[in-house]
Amino acid sequence: MEEQLYHKFYEVETNHWWFVARQRIVHHIIENKIHLAKGSRVLDVGCGTGAVLASLSQQYDAYGTDTSPLAIEFCKRRNLDKVFQCTLDAFPYPDLKFDLILLLDVIEHIDDDKGIIRLASRFLNPGGSVLVTVPAYQFLWTRHDEINFHKRRYVKSGLRRVLEEAGLKLRLLSYFNTILFPVALVGRLGEKMFPPKIDQTLKIPSQILNSLLTETFSLEQNLIGHIPMPFGLSIVGLATKST
Repeated sequence: MEEQLYHKFYEVETNHWWFVARQRIVHHIIENKIHLAKGSRVLDVGCGTGAVLASLSQQYDAYGTDTSPLAIEFCKRRNLDKVFQCTLDAFPYPDLKFDLILLLDVIEHIDDDKGIIRLASRFLNPGGSVLVTVPAYQFLWTRHDEINFHKRRYVKSGLRRVLEEAGLKLRLLSYFNTILFPVALVGRLGEKMFPPKIDQTLKIPSQILNSLLTETFSLEQNLIGHIPMPFGLSIVGLATKST
């Protein structure tokens, strides 16, 4: 990922509607699908500038990794101390086991996506969970994917295959960011026909619009896993390690 994006993420991810709503959805899944006990040990792989990790740290024994020294610097500005600049295979406590490992918009950056999931499972306690989010649909590929160094976008069957072939038992698989998908689709197709000179994805809209988008997207936390979400801008997968 381009270095300036870490500065932008640190600036916006506690306020931008997409980050805020995704974090609400992630917490809802942790609390209502995993039923993770307070104090459980959690690892956020590719933790970025640490907004999700900071939130997790309020309830859990939370660790984070990222390959970017700048990302780790921003995490420490959030007073996070269990953060390590490394890839998962170089994690400094190889015998440490976790109840939950998160890879939130991470595996699309990695050539061997199945390999990173298989490696993550080695750090899980028996019955532990992996929670993954990825961007959906290759036809939605834009400049935003390029500057984020994405390798691919996914469909549900593709993420299912990655999780199951890594030896995990699938518990939840769903598209999300579905309600806003029609509007986003028009915008993405417009970008493909008329590529912007500057990526505007991380620009925070007006306060009213940002609040409206946040609440609209957040509604999906009560829908995922209860009703079919036939499409969306992203996909979430939850899988567990056999006991």
